[in-house]
Amino acid sequence: MAAVSATIKDMKIAIQGQAGSFHQQAAQIFYHSTPFDILPCATFADAFRALEDNEADALVVATDNSLYGSINEVYQLIEASSEPIIGEVALNIAQHLIAHPSATSESITEIYSHPVALAQCRNFLTTMFPDAELIEYFDTAGAVEMVRDMKSPVMAAIAGETAAKLYNLPIIRRDIHDYAHNVTRFAVLESRDNAPDANRASLVITTTHQPGALVEVLQAFAQANINISHLQSQPIIDAPGRYKFFITVDSAGNPLYRVCEKIEQGDHQITLLGEYRAAKER
Repeated sequence: MAAVSATIKDMKIAIQGQAGSFHQQAAQIFYHSTPFDILPCATFADAFRALEDNEADALVVATDNSLYGSINEVYQLIEASSEPIIGEVALNIAQHLIAHPSATSESITEIYSHPVALAQCRNFLTTMFPDAELIEYFDTAGAVEMVRDMKSPVMAAIAGETAAKLYNLPIIRRDIHDYAHNVTRFAVLESRDNAPDANRASLVITTTHQPGALVEVLQAFAQANINISHLQSQPIIDAPGRYKFFITVDSAGNPLYRVCEKIEQGDHQITLLGEYRAAKER
């Protein structure tokens, strides 16, 4: 009887956006040794829903940009997700103005891109295209594909070089982001154990509603010689005037757990979102 060989399916990774996007590049960096297919999603919420519904095996999602700041919606979705953060990618972002070959700088009156990308290029757009209409689109690469399909000399998109090559459109102006150091941090969510060499963790801390409560939490990390690499506050929806704090610390394992126990003894609430290896900037 002939043996029947099992077919091993490639991993499926949900991203916000489509082929050619920075999200896809981040996925390729993290899962460089694992065969995978991307599952394109129109919104962040759609990408998280795909992970929760087991339509995807993992999720790669942008959380912060050095020019734009934190993406609040994403942090809320991470907190609500049942899957942990198991890794991160820090990607240097170069934004370019991309258009149909018939377009020129003088003919362009409409510029499309993801709102975060538009924000990263605000100074350039104000100076060079003060009268152009800036139109938010669900994805940088998607904007390039749309401009290609429309074949209009008045339309342009802001995206990376990968998208320009994928959709075969010329770059009109390179490196239009406002500052050279433009880094986006991506979180990777997947149902798996912590990396054995984890040295970073993400948490949500809800402090007591007392004067000095946040200081007490921060001092606990300082006294343990644990660096806080990211701190962001968000209002608690059903408690007006109260805030919770998303914190990333350069620690994991037992040293982190001991500090968390100390903080919880002060009646503060902690949710550990994941432990992982800190990313190197690329």
